[in-house]
Amino acid sequence: MHSSTATTPDEQPPSGYPGRDRLDAANRGFRRALARLAREGRRHDPELLPEVERIATEAAGHLERLAEDATEAEGKSTRHRAALAREQENLTRTLRKLSRSNPTLAARIARSAAEQNGAADE
Repeated sequence: MHSSTATTPDEQPPSGYPGRDRLDAANRGFRRALARLAREGRRHDPELLPEVERIATEAAGHLERLAEDATEAEGKSTRHRAALAREQENLTRTLRKLSRSNPTLAARIARSAAEQNGAADE
């Protein structure tokens, strides 16, 4: 029996996320080109090796920044915002209970949390 691999607009592509095939192909091409350049440098022209390192370091920096962007975008998802709201409700409830038994400690924790939230927003 024949099974179709075509996706409907509601489905994710089989690769896991849109653009993954292109990203994988670009990464494969980059790594091969850099490996060829490094091999050329090791075998015939050592002056190329600093250029290999510069390119690799620059590429790593770009990928690290893009990973941070992806992580930040993930944190903005509806599911993550809902989980954060639930956690905030739990903390607030716990802080209220603590304030009944130890108001000084509760005030200190609340101030510390407010300072951390302010620092995280900057």
